[in-house]
Amino acid sequence: MVAAMTLPVDINQLSKGYDRKPVLENISLALPQGSITALLGPNGAGKTTLLGCLLGLLVPDKGRVSLWGESAGDLSALSRSRIGFVPQTLTGLTWFRVGELLDYFAAYRDNPEAAEDKRWADWAGLDRKSRISALSGGERQRLAIVLALRFSPDLLILDEPVASLDPQARHDFIALLHETARQRGATILLSSHILSDLERLCSRFVILSRGRIVTAFEDEDLQRSIRHLAHAPDAALGLSIMAQAADGSVWVKGWTPAHEGLSLERLPGDLESLFLALTR
Repeated sequence: MVAAMTLPVDINQLSKGYDRKPVLENISLALPQGSITALLGPNGAGKTTLLGCLLGLLVPDKGRVSLWGESAGDLSALSRSRIGFVPQTLTGLTWFRVGELLDYFAAYRDNPEAAEDKRWADWAGLDRKSRISALSGGERQRLAIVLALRFSPDLLILDEPVASLDPQARHDFIALLHETARQRGATILLSSHILSDLERLCSRFVILSRGRIVTAFEDEDLQRSIRHLAHAPDAALGLSIMAQAADGSVWVKGWTPAHEGLSLERLPGDLESLFLALTR
């Protein structure tokens, strides 16, 4: 009998709140090895809190968060070395020069040169002699990305990683991240409000609203079985309503080739309009 593969991320019935106010309620989410998952949600949905619990920086009120079968709050040194994290902004450590901080972080590894992917440093284009205090917001974000990805982590968690990058840097980042993930088979969880980037990169989408997961679907579902219709269909057609948009149109799932010939008025639809309908 072949043993089941341990999931890189397994979140089970997670709840977390502050001052008796719930922020996350009964979150369950599994990330398979090699998956690239987008975590979507409006401001205040609980995305950053979820990532904090995932990284072991926050203690859940209820439930369990496991990384490779270990509790996120009590990871072994080996498991921690397999994680790369890019925060929304790189704060602190401003007295370092770029090269000093890179060397400082690398010194914690047993063999800092063995697995380094120098493509990230080339992409960032930072002067190693520059003080972090003198870097622009975009340059600091590029540094945070290099710190997280230069040693090819097996699990990569990104919280709004491209918000302060210019369009060219963002485009090149997404392309290189996709190539890196394909080559390494890394598992990626990416939170961003730039939905066009997520559509280019991600194969799975999880939408969080008011502390709960309202839906999760694969990229191929959006192409094959999810449709935007002008009106709610007859229940006998076997289509499930996912969300109703502000204009009264509906998003449905369960679309098959058999529905193509029916008199159902289809509307243009993309990830952004579906997201807005689900979180309105």
